[in-house]
Amino acid sequence: MKLFKYRILNHILFWIFIFTFYTIPYILSSGFKLEAFINLLYIPFDIITVYIVIEFLIPQFLFKKRKIIFFLVGAVTVIGINIIIAQFLKYTIQPAIGFWTIRKPLTHDLFYGLLNNFMIVGTASALKLFSYSYTIQLTKSELERKTVQSELGILRSQINPHFLFNVLNNIDSLIYEDKEKASNAIFQLSKIMRYMLQESPHEIVKLDKEITYIKDYLDLAKLSFEDPNFLNFSINGSFSDKQISPLLFIPLIENAVKHCNKKSEKPGIQIHFTIEKNYIELKTSNYIKRNDFKLPDNSTGTGLKNVERRLKLLYEENYIFDITQDMDKFDVYLKVPLS
Repeated sequence: MKLFKYRILNHILFWIFIFTFYTIPYILSSGFKLEAFINLLYIPFDIITVYIVIEFLIPQFLFKKRKIIFFLVGAVTVIGINIIIAQFLKYTIQPAIGFWTIRKPLTHDLFYGLLNNFMIVGTASALKLFSYSYTIQLTKSELERKTVQSELGILRSQINPHFLFNVLNNIDSLIYEDKEKASNAIFQLSKIMRYMLQESPHEIVKLDKEITYIKDYLDLAKLSFEDPNFLNFSINGSFSDKQISPLLFIPLIENAVKHCNKKSEKPGIQIHFTIEKNYIELKTSNYIKRNDFKLPDNSTGTGLKNVERRLKLLYEENYIFDITQDMDKFDVYLKVPLS
């Protein structure tokens, strides 16, 4: 709807249309005569009437929900200009410049004059209201877009300290057990932080980068397990040339790692991605303590709640997010479309 950006041009085209609408029928029926252009005398007063209505009456009364006053004042304006000016033009100015007119009863002239005036004013008012409605809708859509982006940014920023808290706990324990592993963990963490700083502000990222980031995190998480096979990670499908919202999966993976029962049989944690042409699935499964019936992440109040909120903002209803707990096993399933 770029046409609304060119306001002056729109108004010029409108008045050219009005003049043509009343002139062409006369030319087609009576030929190309000077009388065909008599409407040029009336257009300046039609312009006055129209702009009184659309620039003053509509903003002052109609937009402020004072409809009765708007219609009363609008009717008086149209009728008054039609009687005082239009009739004066018809019976005084037109004969003076050579345009003779057949005198008809005032009621006849008034009826057809008002019919024309109300049609012109009504058309202009309808276009004004349509333009106003369109502008309001654009503004509303832009505000909603900025609100969603702002909220998504807040949700992403909440992930970072939660993530750091879990990882730093692992590194802290490694420092006393194996300094070399701790050094490797710090290097791994630097790669992860670099990705978070560079990619998390973006609305979408390449899926291969997001998968690499997840692999780095899981490599770091395995350092805290006695048996690296305790955590099983797998991917089916190709992730080249696909895009996804950044840091969408990591809270689910963090929960599986953080809240697992390390005394369970291996694999105690299973993380599996399935990548298809138009969507990606994530399945996480981990064992928890039998007496822990709370949803993982209740201790922080972020991760899973943030994921669900982000999913609603990003995909509306076009996603599947399912959490199930069966005694000591906790399963999460997420399916979202790919860009």
